[in-house]
Amino acid sequence: MCGIAGFCNLSRNSFFIDEVLLEKMQNTMVHRGPDGYRTWMCQKNQIGLVHRRLSIIDLSQAAFQPMTDEQSSVIVCCNGEIYNHPELRKELEGYGHRYKTNSDTETIVHAYKQWGIDCLHKFEGMFAIVIFDRIKNELYLVRDRIGIKPCYFSVQGGVLSFASEIKALWQLPWIEKKINATALYHYLTFLATPAPMTLYEGVYKLPSSFYLKVDAQRTISFHEWYTPIVCTENQNDLHDEQFCIEKIRTLLRESIQKRMRSDVPFGVFLSGGIDSSLNVALMSECTDNVKTFNVSFADGPEFSEVEWARKVSNHFGTDHHEIVITEKEAFDFFEKMVHHQDEPIGDCVCIPLYYVSKLLKDAGVTVVQAGEGADELFCGYDLYAQYLNWSSLLRKTQTILPQCVRRTGAGMFAHFFPHRGNKIELLHNWANNRSLFWSGATAFTETMKRKKTITKKQGVYDPMIEKIYPGFVQDADSHVVAQYHLKKLKTLDPQADFLKQMTYLELKQRLPELLLMRVDKMTMATSVEGRVPFLDHKLVEFALQVPKHLKYKNGETKYILKKACEGILPHNVIYRKKMGFAAPTNRWFEGSGLFSGYFQNMLHNKPQWREYLNFGVIQNMVEEHRKGVIPFSDQIWAIQNVMGYDVKQT
Repeated sequence: MCGIAGFCNLSRNSFFIDEVLLEKMQNTMVHRGPDGYRTWMCQKNQIGLVHRRLSIIDLSQAAFQPMTDEQSSVIVCCNGEIYNHPELRKELEGYGHRYKTNSDTETIVHAYKQWGIDCLHKFEGMFAIVIFDRIKNELYLVRDRIGIKPCYFSVQGGVLSFASEIKALWQLPWIEKKINATALYHYLTFLATPAPMTLYEGVYKLPSSFYLKVDAQRTISFHEWYTPIVCTENQNDLHDEQFCIEKIRTLLRESIQKRMRSDVPFGVFLSGGIDSSLNVALMSECTDNVKTFNVSFADGPEFSEVEWARKVSNHFGTDHHEIVITEKEAFDFFEKMVHHQDEPIGDCVCIPLYYVSKLLKDAGVTVVQAGEGADELFCGYDLYAQYLNWSSLLRKTQTILPQCVRRTGAGMFAHFFPHRGNKIELLHNWANNRSLFWSGATAFTETMKRKKTITKKQGVYDPMIEKIYPGFVQDADSHVVAQYHLKKLKTLDPQADFLKQMTYLELKQRLPELLLMRVDKMTMATSVEGRVPFLDHKLVEFALQVPKHLKYKNGETKYILKKACEGILPHNVIYRKKMGFAAPTNRWFEGSGLFSGYFQNMLHNKPQWREYLNFGVIQNMVEEHRKGVIPFSDQIWAIQNVMGYDVKQT
């Protein structure tokens, strides 16, 4: 786990690769790689690279990056891990390749020399990779299949600039900072800007499973190199419950074992829920030295699962660590959180994630396994169940009732139940033949954004987005995000049912840009590497093939995963009521009871945002929340988060 950065001249006739700029870029990401850095420059090819290192595999100096082959014909920087590098090394050595280190990055070098860019299909892991081929004079930027690691880039001033964090790009004199109004509009719905957009115009994030190529003529192209939509299993087997149980167990065991490969101490986040507890159980099969870590809020007992975490820890005999944080500590971390996010991630879980990561690092642990992805793959949320229950009825009536009747009904519901925001939006989409499900987490619905006119400005057409996502509709309507991905899914799997559509949307937006970014940014803020075994691509592919009736059965969410847990976890851990990982933001903005109101005044004194946001509407929402009229804590947190960023370059 590391930080990568660099730039490549695309069109300037006279351009000097300045090592001072590379130094400035790496200096913004010391937390991603506290074990040192190295630069590599080539004036002839007009490219400069820099790498910050967090040593995980092969702790020697020889494993520093950028890494080259013996002829210096291939140069590689990698942020992440290639978990199957020992197996690939054996295969490559069979072809005659000779290694100088035990680093997984060296496997990327040799794999590229052996298979070219098709080597990506060989890699099992999480990564953002830069590959420069000096022989062909070609550059590649690559993001992993699921989007576990970030990769940002910009094409300004005739230069391609790239980094693991946006803040590194601000060190370059040709990069301009300007708010992207369309991205802001979409953020208010999805709590994260949808790829390839970021909060800033001209700064992009490479979508998951994409690579960017710069050819010898310095032309940029984009390629989607992977899709999880595959058909590898016999359909009869997939309807066999026991087959699916055993397959899930096998794939998850293999995934966890691969993610335990490390030359430094590792641990696991333990909430006491199914996902984290299953991580602990399967890790305990491989070692008797499992370290577990839990976080809770002193002033949010309704979110505390500490007793369950202790039960699981005692059951498996782990070395258990706990931290309890307060509203004051959350408030004190807020500005630092914004700094590490780089662009808004409207999820309050960033705060406890940071503190539990810091606890882990203070305990001498550098690698941690987390449970992200299990709920999305196996229908683990009550919200999913609600959509499944509603969608069957709504989609049938779409074919029976004329649109005018549906629109009238949706309008009447909105009139008589004005505070039922999500239901109003669902019926609006039903009435207008729009996708019913967009994301497992939304703040502002389109109806709310239209009614309350939260944003004042609209964005402009961006040809780079068209180049990355051909046909993506660049409107101030967040339905276009879901619409684009569902259209792509229809070409890959015309028979995809509603649950598969929901899962695919989560894999394309909420997981890579919200949930996985909060893990990446908050763990890396403490120089910790976060690994997510539920998102091993083989497990993802299989989960997408498991039929709906084995994921949501007899009213039981996550049915098949719970069955796979039987005999591995205690029964009461598997079937207890799901709590979820959150923070007590609802009361933070009220300032009631034990809550001192630290966060109440953070929406003020941000006049630079008046060009983009309607402060009068926002203040009304805050007052309605404080008076208990409508709970707006999710929306207020989203607004507060975005206003932590500077509108203009400083």
